[in-house]
Amino acid sequence: MKKKARFALLPSLLGLLLLAGGCAELQQDVREIRDYIRKLRGKEPAPPPPAPPSSTEMPPEAAAGLSLNGNCVGREESGYAENVRVNVARGQVSALDARIDIPKRGSCRFQLAGYRQTRQAPFVELQSRANAACALRMWQQGDRVTLAASDCPEACARGAFEYLWPVQFQSPGGGCYP
Repeated sequence: MKKKARFALLPSLLGLLLLAGGCAELQQDVREIRDYIRKLRGKEPAPPPPAPPSSTEMPPEAAAGLSLNGNCVGREESGYAENVRVNVARGQVSALDARIDIPKRGSCRFQLAGYRQTRQAPFVELQSRANAACALRMWQQGDRVTLAASDCPEACARGAFEYLWPVQFQSPGGGCYP
């Protein structure tokens, strides 16, 4: 079978798997097939964001809650750009406005008004008001504070979420981590 003919069948196969939907196993198979196709095309997705550290890995000051007045604005040579402002005091988030531009994919936007806070310690968690699976998490390890999104494709242009990396801030100071 020719290479083009094999790739022409893949969308049909994906469609059939999606129609069967509902089964977590089939959805995982679809993700694996989609990732394999991207890999063949040379468009590998970004690795999934790291999970927040467990309570046993957290320093003692984490129990009091995270505090950060962060403003990270930067652009890489590749065109990946971050413009993130966040304010957290003792685990309570009072401001969040993030726009991340992903070259050739679009952008992702996160604003506090679209989220409700569900945790303050040992890490901060914000859950989307529109999608219960979507969550933003912040945690501190040493002098680094990480902000990561999970299951939030609706906050991004189509397909951009798969290429979204966590944002890292310096603490103290709140600037982008080098």
